[in-house]
Amino acid sequence: MLKELNNTQEIYEKKSEKVEKWIAIGDIHASIKPLKVILDKAKEFKDHQLIFLGDYFDYGENLPEVLDALIEKDSESVYLYGNHEVEFLNFLKKYGKSDFDRNKILNHFRISEDHVCWLKKNLKYFHETDSAFFSHAGIDDQYGLNRQSKHSLLYSSYRGDLSHVTYKFVIQGHIPVKKVRHVGMHWFLDSKCGLGGKLSALLYPELKVITSN
Repeated sequence: MLKELNNTQEIYEKKSEKVEKWIAIGDIHASIKPLKVILDKAKEFKDHQLIFLGDYFDYGENLPEVLDALIEKDSESVYLYGNHEVEFLNFLKKYGKSDFDRNKILNHFRISEDHVCWLKKNLKYFHETDSAFFSHAGIDDQYGLNRQSKHSLLYSSYRGDLSHVTYKFVIQGHIPVKKVRHVGMHWFLDSKCGLGGKLSALLYPELKVITSN
């Protein structure tokens, strides 16, 4: 009887284990067509959480459409700040003090106050799981994951191996690369979308790259 109970418990525990699954999506830069391609391909992996690495603004011509597409995604998706979003919000705060000036800035970007509210409510500087650490620009390799500054998470230019800092994957955008590459478990997903390149995403646990091409 005890053996049967142990076997039943073991089967239950195996069934209840949740395998971590995610899709990290690189810098979009106001380009709706590549984003739609990636989101369409991601439908094949419905149990994967979408993690957007920031830089939704600038370069491309479809910022409102990109933000609307992100807003339409389910609430379980993760949205990170890129340096372009932080710079926009700082600019809006500094130069949009009057209603007239604020509306002028928003009209220039063709976005609304609803978009701004969504950005402030939903974007964060990093996301961490059991397997990985996600931020727009990676990390400063001189400090542990729990000691990173906002500036490092937005602007770090470190391109090397990070095994001396963490055993986890470090997934970032920000640094433009011709195609997705990695140094050890440090992955770079900004494949120049909006600048003549493509949008790329990394699937886990498959470690498969999908692109908008």
